Amino acid sequence: MKSLSSASFLLLSTVVFHLFSSAAAVETDSKPPIISKGDSKLSQSDVRKFCVSKPEASDAQLKKNLDWACKQGIDCTPVEPGAVCDDPASLRSRADFAMNTYYRTRGETKNACDFEGTGRLIDTNPIEKTQG
Repeated sequence: MKSLSSASFLLLSTVVFHLFSSAAAVETDSKPPIISKGDSKLSQSDVRKFCVSKPEASDAQLKKNLDWACKQGIDCTPVEPGAVCDDPASLRSRADFAMNTYYRTRGETKNACDFEGTGRLIDTNPIEKTQG
């Protein structure tokens, strides 16, 4: 049996290393990170919050929230009239989209969902509730 030259061995070792490291990266990406909370373990999807308007928020407050959030550099094109996410075409759903997008882009802090007292954090994805 012929022995491998050092260059061939190095090349083969590099290929094998990259194959194994790529497989490990794919495997770790498929699972959400685990967050420890006391004695229980929660995945990120278990603790995800969504910023939406309070039910008692008036149409004027919703419009103000929508306009303000969209002026803060977030992409509001999906909820512009006639756009993809403008269904259901309600002021509340459009404001909720803008408020939640702003909340996400600002680090998901409680203050990023205040909107002068008209925002609230919920545990259930509002899109899944409307589709269900």
